[in-house]
Amino acid sequence: MIVSKQNNSCLVGFWLLLCFVLWPLTGCHQPEIAKTDSVKGCKGCHKISLDSNHNLKCTLCHKGHGSESLKDKAHKGLVASPSSPADAPRVCGECHLKEVKSITRSSHYTLKNEIATVWKAFFPEDVPPEVKDIHGVKRPRTKRELVMDMLARRCLRCHVYYEGDSYWGVRRGKGCAACHLPIGNRQMHHFGRPTIKNCLSCHYSNFVGWDYVGRFEKDYPEDFRAPLKKGKHIPRPYGIEWLPMTPDVHFRAGLFCTDCHRKAEFHVEAEAGEPGRVSCGDCHREISRRPGHDSQQGCVADCQSCHALWTFWDQGRSVMRQDVLDPEDWEYLYVQGSSEVEEQIKRALELDDSQEITYFMTDKFSGLRYPGLWFAGFERRRWAPVVLGKSSSGRISVLRPLLDLSLSYADDMGETVFDNLRGKRFLDWQVIYPSWPFLPNTIGKSVGFLVPYRPHSIGKADMARSISVINALQGCSLGD
Repeated sequence: MIVSKQNNSCLVGFWLLLCFVLWPLTGCHQPEIAKTDSVKGCKGCHKISLDSNHNLKCTLCHKGHGSESLKDKAHKGLVASPSSPADAPRVCGECHLKEVKSITRSSHYTLKNEIATVWKAFFPEDVPPEVKDIHGVKRPRTKRELVMDMLARRCLRCHVYYEGDSYWGVRRGKGCAACHLPIGNRQMHHFGRPTIKNCLSCHYSNFVGWDYVGRFEKDYPEDFRAPLKKGKHIPRPYGIEWLPMTPDVHFRAGLFCTDCHRKAEFHVEAEAGEPGRVSCGDCHREISRRPGHDSQQGCVADCQSCHALWTFWDQGRSVMRQDVLDPEDWEYLYVQGSSEVEEQIKRALELDDSQEITYFMTDKFSGLRYPGLWFAGFERRRWAPVVLGKSSSGRISVLRPLLDLSLSYADDMGETVFDNLRGKRFLDWQVIYPSWPFLPNTIGKSVGFLVPYRPHSIGKADMARSISVINALQGCSLGD
């Protein structure tokens, strides 16, 4: 039979149309592909990259069962953070026993200075608690319980016992991993020397280190956190936006934290002869010829006294715990460097009136939850003046209002248990510079909330401060 070209075209078109209509239905007849457990082992789920020195079986550090494919079975006996202070002696200590033993006595583990500074401000007659004694308190009824809870849940958030807030710039590993595991990418399981990102995951938020890279954290109220970018706030990898300031001259020259703060400073049992912290005089060897630079003179000015370009002047810090609250009261201030505060207040603001939320904060050492949120705020945050003080021994240093601190607490009944609890420690530093509206009538007097520190904002010496320092050192001799 002869088929015309026209009929042939129609026949082809008919079959194409039929296939097009029926094709979606074919999926209904496909047999479901059975799931198998062919993908076994940790890397079947966790796509990580290991460095050459630690290219080991995952279970060697994390335990668990690497031959299983089901999560519940594979994770039985799992150690999530094998480098934590609790597990590091058993895990990291298998190869790095000396380092693990030595680091536990360093300031990064003991937090001795941080705890003592705050505790002695409120209770100067006490022996400060050790880090193992710091814990959250469900319902503080004494001043010591209130300060303890503030330390455990709000103040001490930057240490090796805690992974940090949920901002990517401060989220870190525990223990050894806090310094030796890259920040921001947990898939890169590459342990190595600490980078500046590791240091900044704790040394941020207007504390020493943040100034080194030229950053000043903005104040908490929303108006202070402008400008916007395309109508939205800029990214906040460290919780709060910052103002760009002049970085330290050493940072601009390419030096990083570990160029001066070396292994022996943290691992107190480093190799014999290995240098610890590098002093200014190790590089600037001619400075001893200048006034105030001779360490044998008896009273000496810290280099920052003249050379600090700017400072952290966070005055009037108020910290308040509330167990019950109206989230609308904090809508203007819920971004304040704490991801727990931010996430819970933001969530509460999105709920309707019929829904309730229980507020909590974790103990940053035990991980336990306790009721209430700790809020914070400042009277003012400025990068000036650079205030100088002189100790009873004659040393001149930059001062900051670190202990200008008040604590308050409202319990779950809304009753004010403590209101404006302030420290009573009276430090022996006399203000010598400047005469400034922030500190009226303080020249030659001691201001109890001012604490000496060494800002990492070194640059060209300020002439007015230098003259003030030289005048203060006149006639100074050993024993004065």
